Amino acid sequence: MWNELRAYGSAGVPESRQEDAEEVARETMRRVAANVDMLVDQLSSAKYAFAFPDAVRRTPTAEDLQAVAMAETLIGPLPVALRACLEIVGPVDLCGDGGSLLPHVGYHGPERESWDFAPDPLVLHSGQVLGNQISSVVGDLSLGCACTDPEEDEPCRFHASGFFFSIAPDEAAKENFSGGDHTIHLPNANPDPQLEYVAVAESISLVEYLRLSLAWGGFPGYSVRPAHVPLPGLLERLGHQLMKF
Repeated sequence: MWNELRAYGSAGVPESRQEDAEEVARETMRRVAANVDMLVDQLSSAKYAFAFPDAVRRTPTAEDLQAVAMAETLIGPLPVALRACLEIVGPVDLCGDGGSLLPHVGYHGPERESWDFAPDPLVLHSGQVLGNQISSVVGDLSLGCACTDPEEDEPCRFHASGFFFSIAPDEAAKENFSGGDHTIHLPNANPDPQLEYVAVAESISLVEYLRLSLAWGGFPGYSVRPAHVPLPGLLERLGHQLMKF
């Protein structure tokens, strides 16, 4: 189904298929959410040291949903995969210190060598973060933007060129070092939008990135680890326990 939906590309999903596309996206993200919950439970049981224990996984709040709805009044409809992710999965943060179980995963340790690889723990930002990022560009969302001002001749910066939503920090930032972000360009009609600046793949969509992340137990950087680095047994076990989507 996702291959068919992606084929619509920047033209977006036709109205006749919109309801089906939204249900596919919701079911996909319900499975992602269940998988993340299982990962969190298993990592906790294995004594994985989460960097932010109170922010590992949070069900989207009313404020998150309101921020998504407010964003759409300004942007127009979000890509169906992104909207479902924000409304069903919500914020996730698997950053932490792996110790002997995941020796390459570290948040408080020394910076990795340039020849090493980044485990890239799964992180997803919330609907409120999306709202805050748009507000930083256009101001108070409840007031619309400068485009609604009859005295303005030019479109606002947001509607002239869009902006990049930071859906997560990049691999370096997830290790507590100066880095950038995994971003999605908005507005965007593609039902499964591309993630930019993801080291594990030259080109990858949101759903594909989530599949890759969960296939590797929440740490997709292991998919590109050097040949001499064995896959930790914990991640191998986790990858086999998750629902497909």
